[in-house]
Amino acid sequence: MNCSYPHNMSDERNEDALTIDGLPDDLRRPILLLAFFGWNDAAEAATDAIKFLRNIEPSAPVASLDPDEFFVFTEHRPTVKWIDGDDARREVVWPATEFTVLRRPQAEHDLVLGLGTEPDLRWRRYCRAVLQVAEKAQVEEVVTLGALLADVAHTRPTRVSGGSSNPERQRQFGFQTSRYEGPTGIVGSIGEACRIGEMPHMGFWASVPHYVTSRHNPGATKALLTEIDRVFGLQLDLQKLDGAQERYRAQIDSALEEKPDIRDYVRNLEEQADEEMKQESQSETPLDSDDIMEAVNRLLRGDESN
Repeated sequence: MNCSYPHNMSDERNEDALTIDGLPDDLRRPILLLAFFGWNDAAEAATDAIKFLRNIEPSAPVASLDPDEFFVFTEHRPTVKWIDGDDARREVVWPATEFTVLRRPQAEHDLVLGLGTEPDLRWRRYCRAVLQVAEKAQVEEVVTLGALLADVAHTRPTRVSGGSSNPERQRQFGFQTSRYEGPTGIVGSIGEACRIGEMPHMGFWASVPHYVTSRHNPGATKALLTEIDRVFGLQLDLQKLDGAQERYRAQIDSALEEKPDIRDYVRNLEEQADEEMKQESQSETPLDSDDIMEAVNRLLRGDESN
């Protein structure tokens, strides 16, 4: 079922910022899935989830946003890479927001995958341009992914909190309404743009250990993909992430051998996680998402007393 949206997201300025080239018009019940490098993406867990999906069936971008409109290049500098071949050369790579398509013939939904960097400028215009892609693709739902640093142990399953703009789906999937107040990022801004534009929206956040400096967290990436698969029935094969997750944990365990103070701290986190799991198993409803991510909220407010 395709959706029509009463608030038209397109305007002349958005058309200038957005380039659409080859967006299919025969997608089956498409979902727009988004993640952004930066503040919303601890350990790059969310953007790694989009990369994983893009690698299932690599394809050329079907839409993109002009970075000149949204970035301060002294803050997000372009990079240079070397291109081999007969026409060997250096090429400048600009911070991009690109959209690709992943067809899932064995599932009910095809995916439009948006991957970008949190912009520096004109966030409201940026959000309108992103949602214009959703409108043109006639997606059923916009789904945002994020990851935040939290007081969680690397030895326990990654906790993922979710939310939906649809109260029925909120209840169906056991999501708890978050009462968080404080700073937000581009993911939260897109959620607000969806509310204003009356587009169905769902968001997922993974909690990753704040004491780990690793650039990637395969367990958190897998947890986000598992939750998406649970909700949308995409029939994803996530086994290839298991080995990376085991190596991730082993590397951290090895690094902590010489840091007994952090090991003790991790044991305390493990005890807390085990107690939460025990409470959930004895309760008919899961713990409130505010309780699960209390440390995250403190961190966002700037209270790092822990």
